[in-house]
Amino acid sequence: RVTSAGLVLALILSVTGCGSSDTEDGSPTEAAPTTSTAPAVAATPLPEPVQELEIDSTEYTFEITPDPAAGVKPGWTLLKFRNVGGEPHQVMFARIKDGVDLADLAAAGAGDSSGAGAIEFVDMIGGVSYIGPNQDTTALVNLTEGVVMAMCYVPDSKGVAHALMGMTSMLTVSAPAEGAEESPTATEPDAEQVLGTIELAEDGYRVPADVRTGWYHVKNTDSILHEMALLRLGSPTDDDEAEFLVADPATNETPSVELEAVGGMGAVSPGFDGYLYLDLDPGDYLAVDFMPDPGD
Repeated sequence: RVTSAGLVLALILSVTGCGSSDTEDGSPTEAAPTTSTAPAVAATPLPEPVQELEIDSTEYTFEITPDPAAGVKPGWTLLKFRNVGGEPHQVMFARIKDGVDLADLAAAGAGDSSGAGAIEFVDMIGGVSYIGPNQDTTALVNLTEGVVMAMCYVPDSKGVAHALMGMTSMLTVSAPAEGAEESPTATEPDAEQVLGTIELAEDGYRVPADVRTGWYHVKNTDSILHEMALLRLGSPTDDDEAEFLVADPATNETPSVELEAVGGMGAVSPGFDGYLYLDLDPGDYLAVDFMPDPGD
């Protein structure tokens, strides 16, 4: 673990034109710590979403459609996230734990660009990791009844998290009142199948041997918080170089190799899960966890 940077895991994925992530010997290329290939599983249907939220991000705000003030239903929610700004952005969802005093939560998170101080007050339920300007990505997040925050914790050039500059939206998730007119159920995805499972485990990322375009079930089986940010490498990088390369973006330094943020799974607390749609161009990708270790 690189606790000073909040870095836990790193993995190089090589995506070919057919969507494969295998090396010449058939195993995934990886960077320390050790990762493994997830066992093959039969395709399963994607959960049917109860609603769709389109989220546009810019400096430093979210525009959510339909307006969440009109009501957000509990259940699996299809997210269509677009970056229409000039800086990288993400949207992660945090459900405030029952009984938490909002004043205590605000005090814990004040001035903390890592977000570590507020983690104990929330359950992180997924979302999407950061993408660059003019990019978009899609995911499914399971919203449960209560107060949920949509946040961007990508730092600016001075290391200040966008959330501390106002890039946070509060959603009240509740079942529609009896007799209330319900909003239309999301029409996508239509009979989609889940191609495989990506596990955020204690010993690293466990990914399918064949990463094709489609939906993946992402679950945190460890005892601490994890995410999976995907960065496309501008040039080939071996495992030893990757170990040093990931330290640059984690400390807000300019990396020695060009990196393009293309999404991934937002932070997921232990025991929680989500679904991520991957549509990666051929090339090498770095999968990284920037979440702070507990107590940092």
